[in-house]
Amino acid sequence: MPRTSLDSQRQILSCWWLLEMFNPQPMPKTTPLATRPENLQVIEWTSRAPLPWKSLPAPNKKDLVWRHEVYLGMYRLEETYEWLHRAFYDDNDAYDPRPPGHSACVGMVVDQDGRLVPGSAVLSSALWAVGRIANQVRSGEEIIITLDWMEKFAASQERLCKEFDTVEGRRRQVAGTREPLAQDPGSLEDLLSTAQRVCEISKLPDLATNRILIKSVQVSDRNEPELEFLNSLFLEDLGRVWRTIIDGAVPGSALEAYLTRPPDIKKTDRVDVMASPEVVTKGAGIDRLPLGRWPTNPAHCLALSQQFAVNQALDDLATTRGLMGVNGPPGTGKTTMLRDLLAGNVVERAGRLAGLTHPGQAFTGTEHCWQNPNGWNCSVPQLRPELTGFEMVVASANNAAVENVTNEIPARNAISDPWITRADYFAEIATCVLRGAAPAEPGSEDTPGSSAPTDAWGLVAARLGNKRNRNGFRSEFWFDKMIAGTKERDPETPKRMQTRLKEWAAGTVPVRNWKQAREDYRRAERRVRDLMEERRLAAERLSALPGKESQQRELRAKVKVLEENRDAVGAELQELLQHVNRVEEEVRDAAARREREMESKPGILETVFTLGRAVREWRTRFQTVADQLDEVEKRHRDFRTREQRLREHLAGIGREHVVCANQLNQVTDHLVELRAECVRDSSRFGAGYPGRGWVGDHREMRAPWLDPELDEARSDLFLAALQLHEDFLANTAQQMRDWLGAAVDVVGGQHPRKLESEKLLAAWQLFFLVVPVVSTTFASFGRMFGNLEAESLGWVLIDEAGQACPQQAAGAIWRARRAVVVGDPLQLPPVVTIPKKVQLDIAASCDVSADWLAPQVSVQSLADRVGKFGTTLGQGDRDMWVSAPLKVHRRCDDPMFSLCNQIAYNGIMVNGVHRGARESTWSGIPHSRWLDEPANINETHLQPNQIRRLQQVLEDLERRGIPYSDMIAISPFREVANALDALKRQYGRLRAGTIHTAQGREADIVFLVLGGAPDRPGAKAWAAQTVNLVNVAASRAKRRLYVIGDRAEWAKYNYFQQLSAVLD
Repeated sequence: MPRTSLDSQRQILSCWWLLEMFNPQPMPKTTPLATRPENLQVIEWTSRAPLPWKSLPAPNKKDLVWRHEVYLGMYRLEETYEWLHRAFYDDNDAYDPRPPGHSACVGMVVDQDGRLVPGSAVLSSALWAVGRIANQVRSGEEIIITLDWMEKFAASQERLCKEFDTVEGRRRQVAGTREPLAQDPGSLEDLLSTAQRVCEISKLPDLATNRILIKSVQVSDRNEPELEFLNSLFLEDLGRVWRTIIDGAVPGSALEAYLTRPPDIKKTDRVDVMASPEVVTKGAGIDRLPLGRWPTNPAHCLALSQQFAVNQALDDLATTRGLMGVNGPPGTGKTTMLRDLLAGNVVERAGRLAGLTHPGQAFTGTEHCWQNPNGWNCSVPQLRPELTGFEMVVASANNAAVENVTNEIPARNAISDPWITRADYFAEIATCVLRGAAPAEPGSEDTPGSSAPTDAWGLVAARLGNKRNRNGFRSEFWFDKMIAGTKERDPETPKRMQTRLKEWAAGTVPVRNWKQAREDYRRAERRVRDLMEERRLAAERLSALPGKESQQRELRAKVKVLEENRDAVGAELQELLQHVNRVEEEVRDAAARREREMESKPGILETVFTLGRAVREWRTRFQTVADQLDEVEKRHRDFRTREQRLREHLAGIGREHVVCANQLNQVTDHLVELRAECVRDSSRFGAGYPGRGWVGDHREMRAPWLDPELDEARSDLFLAALQLHEDFLANTAQQMRDWLGAAVDVVGGQHPRKLESEKLLAAWQLFFLVVPVVSTTFASFGRMFGNLEAESLGWVLIDEAGQACPQQAAGAIWRARRAVVVGDPLQLPPVVTIPKKVQLDIAASCDVSADWLAPQVSVQSLADRVGKFGTTLGQGDRDMWVSAPLKVHRRCDDPMFSLCNQIAYNGIMVNGVHRGARESTWSGIPHSRWLDEPANINETHLQPNQIRRLQQVLEDLERRGIPYSDMIAISPFREVANALDALKRQYGRLRAGTIHTAQGREADIVFLVLGGAPDRPGAKAWAAQTVNLVNVAASRAKRRLYVIGDRAEWAKYNYFQQLSAVLD
């Protein structure tokens, strides 16, 4: 694929950076006085109230302090949108799904005594940019957004910090002290005025407000201050990547592929897996099967398309670098596939560890040193290169998606018999980590995807991301729980990693020697390799069968032809011999006549007496007889020649027939034996055997050669690999307790802010040797991995990628050697809050086309378009190339499955749903249907009659035995979703929200409450402009889908018309 120029890459990144300027973070929500926790307070402060650093009581714990985030000049985001609409005319009649909210002119951190933390002030990028646009509008100038805004904003940010220092310096001078002073109402007003002047909004009253929000939270006194809100969390990371490329560095294979321009994509290299299914069969073959497998039910192997994607990642991508897209429609097992990627990588690294005769050989001898913020000396070793590159980070724009992955896979119910009771990779510590997973702060925007499981089998994944999550993990992973008021470990709680390492180092807990550990692992590995070799030989036999059968058919046909030829030539020879016999008789007759004629030759006297006439007449007769003899002899010679040729030909045919007959006998014997072997193989490998019945849907349901015996051995090997990792820690515990402690400090953010990238990387690589997978949102990725450079992490696995704006993943993909992007562009697209005209003008200013702008494109669609293996899905008047599609759906009953398959996926999905328990319960539940409730209230999407109908059905279903926890109520519109959310107080564990919040979730019953103001048809048109909304709504429902809304009105619109048609 031709390389996209560095200039083009810079332009795309610049465009994305400018777009993110207009995407501020939502402000923290105020905490109600009645339900306010003791460690958190968020208030909108007024001058009549005391400042929090003056009024809040001291924390109960001595190592905790109050830290205050102060947001000056809070404004409504709607006001910035209004200015953007004025500057860039957009379609005012179109439905606008932009969420409401507030941001602020400036944010800053204040310590427990009310003193401004130097350098903590952050200027609002959105307000700074809108201020420039607003002033251009007011002065009648042409609206121009230019590339140099990046440098100009950085200069304004620097100016803000300097002017704040000046304001604070004047205060100290007036007070006659050199010590920092606590903020008071007057100083806050001065700082706000300064920030508004730097933002150039002082003359814009709708933007230049005096509202102040203060978030006060108790933190460890050792934590460095960090302002989590205000600007887009992608600005800094995009700027880092942009500057690296500006400096001439190559962006790395994955990001380079991600930024490939459409004209540089060679569509002729694409392979359509629907048109060429043999490519998938070969790609999922036994010779490409990873050694390791997730320990789930051995009878339930991966589907063909899943195994193809896993093999493509672990066989092709793992040996190189780059980007791979996997198209995962709902219910097709994306998480299942990711689990096998994890198992494959852990086993591969274990194989390399097992190659070390001494565990100390894992390190190069280089040791990286630094001092942490508390002044402690820290060091981590440099791992050998062959043990790195296995780091796995699950990232997503969807907080629930990343939590689901890293909360689910360590849980004991994520594995199956025979391992569910005996699998143990630091299980007690993993359980503590899950139970102690930091809950979302009151008032924050974090909404957990699911409650964390409480019983874990293995420390294979960690939910990280924001500072709170990382600190929570660090605490539960590393530090023992102490008896209150003492320094003694609570014996009722599990020993954490620090203590485990200390005990191994001290010899108080036995350590299996490294030689034995390696032998145990190698034994498990040999078993897998032996089983795979058996199946490889069986695959050779099966693949040889068609060739042998074809060879037999060809030989049979050839023998038949030879026999037919032999018979024909023999018949021809017999006929010829009859002619020969007749000719020979004719020769004898002619010779006899010649002799008789010779004997009748006139003598001398007769010749004399006839004056020579008798001789002349005799000569004439004799010549005639001689000529007849010559002719007959010639014919005889010709027949003999033909006879000779026919005999030779017949002999040749005979010889060839003997050879072919012998070959046929040999091939037939071999084929009989081969067929018998294949029959034995089929019996031996059961459903995993891809024989003649492995076609159609059955072929899609399971990958070839995966039978319970092999899959059980592969799962055993994965657990053996984890055991080898644990044995490695035990055998290096003497130094590992200090090294890993330093690495855990880095994970928790307890390291110098400007720690060198090579030290940071060495710490993370050591941590990933213990915990193979971590998760984070894109928003936290840049802060978590900070100064790590291009291609520093082995794997970035992006989930729900169809929901993410393309710029959100740039920093993650840049840091990845390999990026696997999993999602579905036919589910909900990215949410964009900027008017389309603004996006297009920003893109034009960077000489970038709309091909790089959300919601037209997403992280998924950018990854899909460069995928080699995929297929084309028709969507209206456009075709969409999707990479490595997963095709077996295991979630929804009909009509939901058939509807989604028809309207979104061109019928390529296969229904793999198999119901078992509780079928008797569902036989009495009404089938999916449309509950018609006309909309009759204008100016609001909320229709109370539809809410009442929902309540009636909820109560009826609960009486029929369906708990509220098995139901989700969703709507396209926020105001309807708010009403649904309010029902949770009445209906217990009912889940509710917008369709956007439902993506990634599922329930037995889904209610789609449409709402819709009769006088706002643009809202319905917005909902129906693509297949995405109906596809997501329908594919959440496993058993029943109930649509509540105005059927006559909604059925006028595309996709809702098809939805109405399949429902009673």
